[in-house]
Amino acid sequence: MNPIDIIRYIVCYATQNDIRLTTNRLVKFVYLVDLYHARLKDGEILTGFPWKFIHYGPYCSEVMNYIEQAVHQNLINMETYDSLFQADNDYHMFSCTDENADDLKTSFHIGVLGQIQKVIKKFGDDTPQLLDYVYFHTEPMMGVKKGDLLDFSKVEKFTPIRSIKLNKLSPQSIMNAREHIKKLCELLDIDRRNLNQDSEETYRYKDESYYHFIEMFDGDELEVGMKGTSKIQITE
Repeated sequence: MNPIDIIRYIVCYATQNDIRLTTNRLVKFVYLVDLYHARLKDGEILTGFPWKFIHYGPYCSEVMNYIEQAVHQNLINMETYDSLFQADNDYHMFSCTDENADDLKTSFHIGVLGQIQKVIKKFGDDTPQLLDYVYFHTEPMMGVKKGDLLDFSKVEKFTPIRSIKLNKLSPQSIMNAREHIKKLCELLDIDRRNLNQDSEETYRYKDESYYHFIEMFDGDELEVGMKGTSKIQITE
């Protein structure tokens, strides 16, 4: 599958769900497509990219080149914003309004498609949680050092769920099950209200330092091993 098509589908699916992706998030979702495909195909990845562990997790220059090509070919849209916290710095947001991009989902394995849609909905607007998931819950990132190539042969092989034969329920069992479901729904409503209260409380503590930290994550990454000279000027 052409990596540009993978990028195009990810961006368009995110846009359909009112999510605009930063560079960092887009790169990580492409990595997750490779991860989910490797779990189904004995370590084989779709893109063929030489993923490495860079500053914020999986990264490679190849994925950036294909993102640039997708933008240049007008397959996805890129908007550039000035940093609110750092001078001479900016970051990018990607979106896609191509209605035909939805046809690309037939090119994905159904197991890959379902998982990538799920993580985009879950982490598309949440860089810290996405990085936490990638760092600590994906096998190629386990035990690696910065600059190391990621080994997708380490992924846990997907095991199909066995079919289960269910016994026929009695009318009384069905009534009992409905009562339990009703009670669970009531508890779920309570948990939702508590979660909303927690979210409102947490929002109060998201000050300028917090958003500065997130913006640093969402900027473009640099390859490990780059050489050059920097000049630091100290002013009183």
